[in-house]
Amino acid sequence: MPAKFEFLLFDGFSNMVLASALEPLRDVQLRSLGAQLSWRITTLTGAEVTSSSGLRIRPDGTFNPGQTDATLVLVAGYHMRDQISKQLTSTLRLAARNAPLIIAVDTASWLLAEAGVLDGHSATIHWQEIDAFQEAFSNVSVSTARFVRSGRYLSCGGASAVLDMLLDLIKRQFGPAAAFDAFSMFVYDPTRQNQLGRGAQKLRETGSPKLLAAIDVMAENIETPLTTFELAKRVSLAERTLCRLFLRELGMSPGKYFRMFRLQKARYLVEETQLSQEQIALRCGFSSGASLARSFRSEMGVAMRDIRTRQQ
Repeated sequence: MPAKFEFLLFDGFSNMVLASALEPLRDVQLRSLGAQLSWRITTLTGAEVTSSSGLRIRPDGTFNPGQTDATLVLVAGYHMRDQISKQLTSTLRLAARNAPLIIAVDTASWLLAEAGVLDGHSATIHWQEIDAFQEAFSNVSVSTARFVRSGRYLSCGGASAVLDMLLDLIKRQFGPAAAFDAFSMFVYDPTRQNQLGRGAQKLRETGSPKLLAAIDVMAENIETPLTTFELAKRVSLAERTLCRLFLRELGMSPGKYFRMFRLQKARYLVEETQLSQEQIALRCGFSSGASLARSFRSEMGVAMRDIRTRQQ
């Protein structure tokens, strides 16, 4: 089922917070591990918004609270109190009745609480606003957790907490393999974050060093793929143990993940080079261009030629 996100931006938002929320989704979309994902940027009036550092963003359109069938992500930052109005609270109440999931990042929880939709729910906010938030909204159970899920609401604080939350959301919606690839892309160390008491639920347990070693071997052998038996031997594991490790941590077999890994490389070559289909097949360990094309369309949900056509 396609996943849609709508980012509603408010003046004073943090560029880093927005990037931490949006870039992991971009990575999932790019890798397309069976996921159809899209997003749009909106503002209350359809006008440009300005970030806390002065960056201006032109939205894709005007926010329509009556037609919110996407996961709604509210991105507010500095001076959010100055933006509160009867029209805003009315808009947010209407959106809360329609959106399947509402995510409030940075200081956006304050706006939802002002609209009354967080009454009876747990929520958090940027750490600088925690005390004031607790004093202002007695009907909200305020938490100091990195991120909080309460019914159809997700809330979190600053940029690093947003990244924690998005990785957890990706794991829930798109699977552990997609989350693993996302935090790998951002050189993110969830184990370190958990040791500091700051991370989301760990995506890797005690077997992770072996998992990473196996993926390193895959990366070194894209053109000449190894069998699962050969891969297990290279990392000093029994084949059955390696299979259990991948199923537990990534939700798929080593063979499946290796094929995805090679297809991701193929997609990169399709998008960034002018190599022919046959040349890409050879570089990604497929016996022929036709074989690559079939696997690509089956797993990615789009034909290689269509990607090239869109870029021309």
